[in-house]
Amino acid sequence: MSADADFSEMRNLAFDLGKAQATVFPKFRAIVQKTMVDTKKDMRAEAAAVGQEGANLSSTISYETKETASGVTAIIGPVEGGPGSFAFLYYGNSKNGPIVKDPLFALQRNVDKAIPFFEKILGDIP
Repeated sequence: MSADADFSEMRNLAFDLGKAQATVFPKFRAIVQKTMVDTKKDMRAEAAAVGQEGANLSSTISYETKETASGVTAIIGPVEGGPGSFAFLYYGNSKNGPIVKDPLFALQRNVDKAIPFFEKILGDIP
C-alpha cells in the first residue's frame, strides 16, 4: 500500500512567508520602536510630575528592543542602580504607597495607538 502527496504548494507558501518575514519584521520593529519612544515620553512626564524624586526617576527611564527569529520584543522602565532605585515610586514601600502612575497604563495607551499600524502591515502581506 502506498500514498502520494503533493507538497509543492507548501514549498511555495514557505517561500512566500519567508519573503513576507523579510519585509514585515523591519516594519514591525519600526512600530515597536515608535511605541516605546512614546511610552518612554509618557512615563517620564508622569514621573516628573510628582516632584524631585520623580524627576530623578524620569531621567533613568529607557527602553531596549530586540529582533529575534520569533519576533520583536521590547523592555521599558527605569535602569537599575543610581536614580533607577527610585522605582519604589511605582510600587510603594513600607512607608508609602505608589506615587507615580503604574507604567502599564502608559504602555497600554501607546500599544492601543499602534494596533491599527500593525493591522495595516498584516493586511498588506501579499
